[in-house]
Amino acid sequence: MHRKILIDSLFGSEDYKSYANIIKLYLDKKISSSIDAKSISPILKSKFKQLQDTGKAAELFFIKNYQSIQEFKDGFLEDARTFGDGYDFQVDVFQKAFLAEIKGIKSNYGSVRLTNNEFLKAQEYKNDYALVVVSTLEDVPKFSIVFDPVSNMNFTRNIILQKQITFNSKSLNW
Repeated sequence: MHRKILIDSLFGSEDYKSYANIIKLYLDKKISSSIDAKSISPILKSKFKQLQDTGKAAELFFIKNYQSIQEFKDGFLEDARTFGDGYDFQVDVFQKAFLAEIKGIKSNYGSVRLTNNEFLKAQEYKNDYALVVVSTLEDVPKFSIVFDPVSNMNFTRNIILQKQITFNSKSLNW
């Protein structure tokens, strides 16, 4: 059922032509067909890319099912994904606020990566910070919850330096 909700949220308002283009994108990705993917609109390509994203699927599954987690039962969910503050959601349960970071794994085995910001927030909030892993996304998703993940899991610090390329215009009168 979670796949239908994800697909409807991304493509529910599309017409038959757009659905045909979605299938073209899928075939092109899976079998490297000779389909002309350039004729498909950029927004539809972006939506299709989002469909492939396990993180988005995990977050959507969490939104629809978070109350099945005992600690979050009867809680009020607040979306914090756009704030960039080291967690995805705040769940208010009675007088207590939990911060929840959601990670998705397609199968039942794999590692998770915390950003520096997520790691620091988990250190700060300890037992009020929950790492929620939604696994088996390709089949029947399930939750695994780790409170105070910094203390209860073994993380290895990795430093990755990235090159960023930008393009600047000359100063103009606007």
